[in-house]
Amino acid sequence: MTMKPLIVGLALLLAGPVVAADADTAAYDVVIRETAFGIPHIQADDMASLGFGAGYAYAAKNVCLLADALVTVRGERSMAFGPEAMVDLVGGPTRNLDSDVFFRAYLDDDRIAAGYAAGDADAVALIDGYAAGYNHYLAERGAGGLPMACRDVDWVRPASGGDLRRLLTERAIQASGGRFATAIATAAPPASDAATPPVPVSVPASGLVWPDDAVRLGSNAYALGGGLTADGGGLLLGNPHFPWQGNSRFFQMHLTLPGRLDVMGAALPPFPVPVIGFNRDVAWSHTVSGSQRFVLHELPLVPGDPLSYLVDGRRERMQPVTVTVPTAGAAPVTRTVYDTRFGMVVTMPGRGLAWTGRIAYALADPERHDTRLVEQWLRLATAASVGEIDRALADVRGTPWINTLAADRQGDALYADMTGVPAVSDDLAVRCAPSAAGAAIARAARLVVLAGDRAACQVVDRNGDRPDHGLMPADRMPRRMTRGLVFNSNDSHWLADPAAPLAGYARIIGPEAVPQRLRTRMGKRRLDEIVAATGGRVAPADLEAMLFDNRNLAAELVVDAMLSVCRVERGGPGERGEGDLASACAALAGWDRSSSPDSRGAALFREAWRRARAIDGLWAVAFDPAQPFTTPAVVDLANPTVASAMRRALAEAAAQLRVAGFPADIALAAVQQRRTGARTDAAGIPVPGGDEFEGVLNEMTFGPLGAGGYDATQIYGSSYIQLVHWNVGGPVARGLLTYGQSADPASPFHDDQTRLFADGQLMALPFRQAEIAADPGLHVIRLRAGRTDTGQP
Repeated sequence: MTMKPLIVGLALLLAGPVVAADADTAAYDVVIRETAFGIPHIQADDMASLGFGAGYAYAAKNVCLLADALVTVRGERSMAFGPEAMVDLVGGPTRNLDSDVFFRAYLDDDRIAAGYAAGDADAVALIDGYAAGYNHYLAERGAGGLPMACRDVDWVRPASGGDLRRLLTERAIQASGGRFATAIATAAPPASDAATPPVPVSVPASGLVWPDDAVRLGSNAYALGGGLTADGGGLLLGNPHFPWQGNSRFFQMHLTLPGRLDVMGAALPPFPVPVIGFNRDVAWSHTVSGSQRFVLHELPLVPGDPLSYLVDGRRERMQPVTVTVPTAGAAPVTRTVYDTRFGMVVTMPGRGLAWTGRIAYALADPERHDTRLVEQWLRLATAASVGEIDRALADVRGTPWINTLAADRQGDALYADMTGVPAVSDDLAVRCAPSAAGAAIARAARLVVLAGDRAACQVVDRNGDRPDHGLMPADRMPRRMTRGLVFNSNDSHWLADPAAPLAGYARIIGPEAVPQRLRTRMGKRRLDEIVAATGGRVAPADLEAMLFDNRNLAAELVVDAMLSVCRVERGGPGERGEGDLASACAALAGWDRSSSPDSRGAALFREAWRRARAIDGLWAVAFDPAQPFTTPAVVDLANPTVASAMRRALAEAAAQLRVAGFPADIALAAVQQRRTGARTDAAGIPVPGGDEFEGVLNEMTFGPLGAGGYDATQIYGSSYIQLVHWNVGGPVARGLLTYGQSADPASPFHDDQTRLFADGQLMALPFRQAEIAADPGLHVIRLRAGRTDTGQP
């Protein structure tokens, strides 16, 4: 104990260069105490310095990720990496040239700057400080001292506060304009001005206009009030499902500004404050909402002039937006896209959104100029109760596409979908119904499409000047405060409070009385079991066990039926208990029906269920809105077509494993691994969890199965896990960042937490000052910098 002050003092002396700036004149003055697993605890006396510490700490672990993200939002990927190379945007893989056109045309620096200037001064100070801290790290390391992914490359350069504001705006539009990046960047009028027939509607079975196969963001969150907890206080488990690669990786941090702010959690870059976190009184998490954050308007064009449309019978000219994109080793590319009073024109002919001589479609996006994000999370970070969380959400409206679930030490719990939903009532949707073709797209894609021939149908101002931001009023959005349970696993608001469903909201906010995804059903099943077992006195350990037991709801619903068809003798080859069907049946018989690393048969079931879930007429008991957590159910084995298709799915799954070189009963750990390339773990680290469609709460999605197991180049799933309750001393938090703090394979913080995840362990999160000081891995640095010392433009 007597050695601790000496250790901390030496750390201060040996931490590296301290920028020459007097303490009295330094623009930035911050202390960063780093505990085990590379978690920075950042303390300063002003917001700018706090942001400086956050930007420096993030850059120290992930400088290449932030540099790459800035290249994207600056519209410079074609220059840095070539126009034909691909970038993984939220809407899917996108050509660099199309990405550059989109970001140069869609993001308006002047409007973004004006929004921040009119907003919260603390938010601006944090953002500008973050940029300065990032720049300070670049200057300190030099181009040759950066990680291999971005060492000595010309696309890494200092960031301005404006650059970070652009990146924050990209975060805001991820469920709206960002998903239409290619559709906006490639929109062009028809070659002929002549009226052409409409393109037949062709909407994918998923029902989404955008290619949602690439959109895998999701989450689970459970907030329990004091009526259900062992100690009578609130209890929160947050489990977002985000990418393990790229710039949507979370980063853990703890920010303290004495007397004003003390918050710990995780953020996406370049947020200078946690977006999922906790403080002394309240904890919150988020899930991707099921509401619609944009509207498509159908524009009737002026005959013979595809660049003009009619509003209230009067011609309006589309506004051309011309951008020039520099490219590597070639001439710059100039392209023109088009804006309208309703939003930018989009074209996706294969999905029914064609720009013909008669019709065009425009995207109304209320998040296009959203500058409220940092202000919103500052308000959450300083809240003292879920009531204050609720008021902050209603006042700021800065959570663009995520539900909020929260619990506090007093024992209250909250669910709120306060996302960026355009103000489209069901009545307005009827009054502004589009043509028959537009209505067909709306039905098939389950979207709101409005007419674009009347000014009264405009809900989002193109210039973003409306004081209500064009959003659905807060009192018409779903919210519920309770001392019981609220939870969400990416279904709509309808069953967020299972004891009292939220119903009667506008259709654009999300569907009601519809089948729920298996993750939602599994969450309710497990919580019911826990409440029954504990007599309604749920403890934090109960929720931690729930997350890591990796139970597979699809298996619990269908494996018995699968084993039944295994026992049915059929006359055809491969259906007499021989070959692949026999190996599949044997594997299922011995499987524990979980998706844990040592589960033998989990991979076989996944591939069989991937096929079987699409069997027509699979369920004998149809969905019943009165029993939404238990229906549909019971495989209809009385239907010989279903039974035959089920046998075929089993045999094909076993054959797939065999061709890949694996037996049907291969342990999940052997095929589901994170291969980090770090140090000596060439074999990889086993990753627990099941795919989205399996109903495993610990959701993990890998690429296709091949000779090396599941493709681990693109992993989505459990990321920052946070379990929080309170005692007399304050918050008691356990958590995990599943992929570690650093994206750099050479970093000791690249996969250290993945090892805990493989073992099904959360770790204690040091929040109190005594906990931080006692951490055996404590390392402290003091940063002082003048404004010109940071490389800040």
